[in-house]
Amino acid sequence: MNKLKLAIIGLGNIASKHLPVLAQFDDVELVAFCDTNEARLHSVAAQYGVKQTFVDCKHILAEVEVDAVFSFVNVLNTFSVVTACLEAGRHTFLEKPPGISSAETRQLADLADEHGCLTMVGVNRRFYSSVKEAQQAIAAAGPLVSIVLDAPENLARVRALKFHPQEVIQHWIFANGIHGIDLLRYIGGEILQVQTVNRQWFDEQPDSFGALVEFKSGAIGHYISDWTSPGGWRMELRGRDIKILLEPLEQSQLIQRDGTTKPLPIDDIDLKFKAGFYAQDRYFLDCVRQKRSPEFPALTLRDAVETMKLIEAITGVVINPFSLRKRVFSG
Repeated sequence: MNKLKLAIIGLGNIASKHLPVLAQFDDVELVAFCDTNEARLHSVAAQYGVKQTFVDCKHILAEVEVDAVFSFVNVLNTFSVVTACLEAGRHTFLEKPPGISSAETRQLADLADEHGCLTMVGVNRRFYSSVKEAQQAIAAAGPLVSIVLDAPENLARVRALKFHPQEVIQHWIFANGIHGIDLLRYIGGEILQVQTVNRQWFDEQPDSFGALVEFKSGAIGHYISDWTSPGGWRMELRGRDIKILLEPLEQSQLIQRDGTTKPLPIDDIDLKFKAGFYAQDRYFLDCVRQKRSPEFPALTLRDAVETMKLIEAITGVVINPFSLRKRVFSG
């Protein structure tokens, strides 16, 4: 079997979680790396035995023939880098978020269609074994009645890292909250309507979000994101006489009406690697090898437009990407 040749653009923290997974696959060859940090570029390339290195994504796309590109660049560079990948005709896996507005995501989806590129957005919680087991348990007991997702954020910690520019922090729900909001949509299905109430308590921006989501199936989604209070993400799936608690999301337990509980199984691969990454990356690579478009449970760029629209509905914010980037990158 011929190996799939991959190029990696962006070698930061999230790449350090993907690369051990990609290196595990016998049918994959990492042939070229690109990063603007030359010290990191050469260190990571040496670690994985990659000879071809670049500091400009345009050069890696022009000079190296690969079967697919994995883009792990930062939030504000995602649109320009993925645009270059798609215009070069490269099948592309990109880490979330897929741009910083639904309009931007739609532009990328249109580009992918125009150039015949397969795409997939990295929202690994769709591929958690804990989530899969929870869905199966609810379905076996009857229809899903409601979803409760509590997804707080700790902006003080994010600011203390001094990694993200202020413009990203101001729109943190797009940059990171997308994981929880997409999971709500993934489990609930097609949306009929969204009702929201947001508040600004202690921060310089809204720091409390509440949404009631009505799904076509009849199920109701409850989204709660209070950035004012401590705690991790937790989710409940509620059905007939049972509910599934995921706290943290990487683990799930079944709770019955009589109070008995039972932990649901977790795939060992989600313990060996960052949860969901192995199944997610393998799925995209199989699509590339078989020349077929990713489908559910994957999040394609076209489907990601709907997730971005849901975030906009919850926040009441539609970002002007041009003005945002102008402030960030102008001298």
